[in-house]
Amino acid sequence: MTDKGRYQIHGDCTICGTHKNTLTGENWEVKTHSKREILDAKKRRKKMAMNKKAKKLGLKILDTNENVQTYIKRYLRDATKED
Repeated sequence: MTDKGRYQIHGDCTICGTHKNTLTGENWEVKTHSKREILDAKKRRKKMAMNKKAKKLGLKILDTNENVQTYIKRYLRDATKED
């Protein structure tokens, strides 16, 4: 039993043979997710991956050219003055 009152089931999968771990509730019931929850999770993962790639690309662009850095600093300074 964990600190939060859940039980951990672990063992080998009979279908694929890999080792699996699952946390259950207090009644040893395994919660299954609805299709909506699964689709929402996939969308969130995809969005996070795109954001991570965009940030990496943005940093690469900033590091390559000083003119870009000065332009972005000037743009951000002007944008904050307007607010």
